Parts: sequence; structure tokens; C-alpha cells
Amino acid sequence: MRFVLVGATALALAACGDYPGAYEEAEAGPPAGDVRIEPGLYRMQITIGGGPDGSGMQYADENQCLAEEDVSGGYREMLLDLQGRDSCRFETYDLADGQLDAVMVCAGDAFQPETRARIAGTVTPEATDLQMTVAGFEEGGKGVDMRVTSERIGDCDGQDA
Repeated sequence: MRFVLVGATALALAACGDYPGAYEEAEAGPPAGDVRIEPGLYRMQITIGGGPDGSGMQYADENQCLAEEDVSGGYREMLLDLQGRDSCRFETYDLADGQLDAVMVCAGDAFQPETRARIAGTVTPEATDLQMTVAGFEEGGKGVDMRVTSERIGDCDGQDA
């Protein structure tokens, strides 16, 4: 099951291979200070380019179901599980009072370079609003900017992700 940030990060952090020092297996439940996303149906939107005002190119606007097993370890663990725990790691992860400031690094391979995503914004149990800059696609380039939002809109009612 994919979460909006995961979908955006998958687009931008497609460099997946074995990564030394990747985060270890999730403990039962989220660590202290992390947010546990509520299971349910989410509307997820990804906008590439532009700023926090929503300007830019709409990349995705879809509904996704997040099951209990997708969210039980907390937000950080969900991202690592869906991005590839063996290839991605958080260089920094600070989530305090619903404000996330993090850097995720995913190892490169023969086809993709190492990528680095700077992630900042708001995470609550039922919504996210994040600005991301993903670097690593072009030598010396400033990276790809995107806005990733999600909002819980109800129960899944048998819908798949």
C-alpha cells in the first residue's frame, strides 16, 4: 500500500539497492514522539514545482487505502518500509509537535544515482502537508521541488491501495 509521501518519494528516490546502515526492523508501535497515521481512505495529491500556494504541475490526485499494518509502526517506519528499508535511511528525522524536518537518503545502483530528499512540513494522525526537495538526478542541479498533501476522507470500505 502506498502513502502519498511514499508515492512522491518513490518518484524522486527511485535509487534503491542495498544501503549500509539502513534503519533496523520496526519495534512494536511508533517510537516516542512519532505520529501514528490513522488507518483509512486518504486523498493524496502531489504537485511538482511551484511553491506552498499549490502552484506547479499536478502530478497525482488519487485516493489510497492505508490498512492497520501499513501504519502500525508510526510515520517514520511506514516511509522506510514502503521506500525500501534496505536501500533508504533517514540521515535526520525530527518530528516535534506535528512538524517534520527530515532528510532521507537512498542508495544508488547501476541505473540510478544516490538521491537525497529534504522533507519539511506538517504531519498529523489524519493529514500531511509536506514540501520536499529531492537532489541527485543531475550533477550540481538544485533538485526537484514538490508538495505532497494527504487527508483522511473516510474508511476504506474494501478499497485497495
